[in-house]
Amino acid sequence: MLRRVSALILRDNSVLLVKLKNQDRLMPRATWVFPYLDISDDVSPRREITALLNEFSVEYDLSGKVFKYSPSENPKLTYFLYVVSYKRGDPEVSKTFQAYKWVPIRDITAYSTSFMDGNVSKYLNEVADKFDRESKLNV
Repeated sequence: MLRRVSALILRDNSVLLVKLKNQDRLMPRATWVFPYLDISDDVSPRREITALLNEFSVEYDLSGKVFKYSPSENPKLTYFLYVVSYKRGDPEVSKTFQAYKWVPIRDITAYSTSFMDGNVSKYLNEVADKFDRESKLNV
């Protein structure tokens, strides 16, 4: 079985996406994705997500929320997507990825949704709605 651990890193109303250096053999249409690592069956996804995040040199909190799904583009692949709250720091992604950008949640579908599960989309919409409500209260 093919497994991948990935980070849904949230900063206010934005999500961190990374640009791949090379075409992803498991998801060939993907260019901008959530940061990820391919993992073997005998390793802990939680331990690996921590290693990936530490490699990025940012401060973060794991929320405890995890999505497990297989993307429609490759049903043989299992994703473990950890929700992460960004605290501070400039992500250092050059070891694995070409570049990064913070994308407003409402704009994420312009990049790709083939790697996202419907539950992830629903969750992101809820986060964006909550941010919008709180922004209106603070005006």
